[in-house]
Amino acid sequence: MIYIPHLSDRFKDSPVLFVVPLLAFLSIANIPRLVKKRKFQSAFLFSSLTVSLLLMLVAIELYPVLILSTIAPEYNMTIYNTASSEKSLGIMLTIVAIGVPLVAAYTFFVYRTFMVR
Repeated sequence: MIYIPHLSDRFKDSPVLFVVPLLAFLSIANIPRLVKKRKFQSAFLFSSLTVSLLLMLVAIELYPVLILSTIAPEYNMTIYNTASSEKSLGIMLTIVAIGVPLVAAYTFFVYRTFMVR
């Protein structure tokens, strides 16, 4: 098992964050109860909520680090040293503004073409 010493520091500093793992635990515990009641849609929603809460838990603990370095902490990839420049974000916004309507139109065309009547 991997042990990272600083991983619980945020929870020690801010006890209000204990709500996230508590909600994750309760969400996990609720899934078998809902399945037993044959409420499969609710069980699916709670399993999705569980995944979301666990991802939030990891994000809370690792922030601002995105990827931990195995060599040395100064080689960690953080949100600050991996961020894109404003120019590249502007270029991507232009590409998305052109591409999304094209993809939406193509999807609508394919849907209408293969729609069963």
